[in-house]
Amino acid sequence: MNLDINNKVIFITGSSRGIGNGIARVLLNEGCKIIINGKNEERLEKETTKLNKIYPDKIISVLGDVNEGVVIEEVIKNSFNKWGSIDGIVANAGAIKSVHDWEINEDDWNWYFTNNFSVTYNAIQSLIPFLSKSQGSIVTIGSIAGLEDVGAPLPYASSKAALLAYTKSLSKRLANKKIRVNMVSPGNILFPDGNWDKKQKIDIDDIKKMLNEKVPLKKFGTPEDIGNMVAFLLSPRASFITGGNFIIDGGQTNSLN
Repeated sequence: MNLDINNKVIFITGSSRGIGNGIARVLLNEGCKIIINGKNEERLEKETTKLNKIYPDKIISVLGDVNEGVVIEEVIKNSFNKWGSIDGIVANAGAIKSVHDWEINEDDWNWYFTNNFSVTYNAIQSLIPFLSKSQGSIVTIGSIAGLEDVGAPLPYASSKAALLAYTKSLSKRLANKKIRVNMVSPGNILFPDGNWDKKQKIDIDDIKKMLNEKVPLKKFGTPEDIGNMVAFLLSPRASFITGGNFIIDGGQTNSLN
C-alpha cells in the first residue's frame, strides 16, 4: 500500500534506539523526513551518522530531554529552517526502572510520571499550532501495561493509563483543527539492550516459558512492527481514525479477557 507520506516531516521523541528507532527507520523507508531525538549524545550522533548514509538529507537530530522547552524550540527552529513544516509527532520517549511492588515513595511516582506522561505532553503542546497549519497527526506510544495488569511496575502502568486518557481526550479537542491523535500500545518488544534483551540473557528458558504461556503468537514483537502501525496512522490512509488505541502484543492482552 502506498501510504502517501513521502516528504512528510515527522518528529519522533526517544528515537536514537529501541522502538523509537524502529519507527524512524520505517518512516524513512516510506520517504519521510524525520527529526530524531535522544538524551545520550554519543548514541544519537552514532545513529544519525548511520542513518544519514542510507537516507541523505532526510534527518535532523536534536539532543536533549523533550521535557525541556529549549529542546522543543530547537526542534521547531531546525525543522522550519531546513524543511519549512512539521507534519507529525510520534511521542515515543519513556522510561522504566525497578521499584517496590506497592511501597513506592513520592519521588519514584514523580519520576515515572515525568518520564512517561509529562514527556509526551511537553513534546506535543508547543507543536500543536504548527500541526494545525499542516493538518498533521499525532501518535503516542503507550503500553499494554496501561490496559491490563501484566506485572509492570505500578507507577509505570498508572502513567501509561493516564497517557491513554490524555490521548483520547486530546483527540476530541483537536478534531476541529483537523489534527488526528491516536495511540499505539506495544506488548513485548525485543531490541538490543532493551529490558527483554537483558532478561533473556539472564534466563532465556524463563523468557521462552513466558512467551509460550502468555503470548498466543509465542514470540516477541520488533520495533518495526510498531513502526508499521505508526506509519499507517500518520498517513492519509487513516484519515477517518482518531482517538483510537491500537494494541500490538501478539494477542497477549486478548488472552487475559
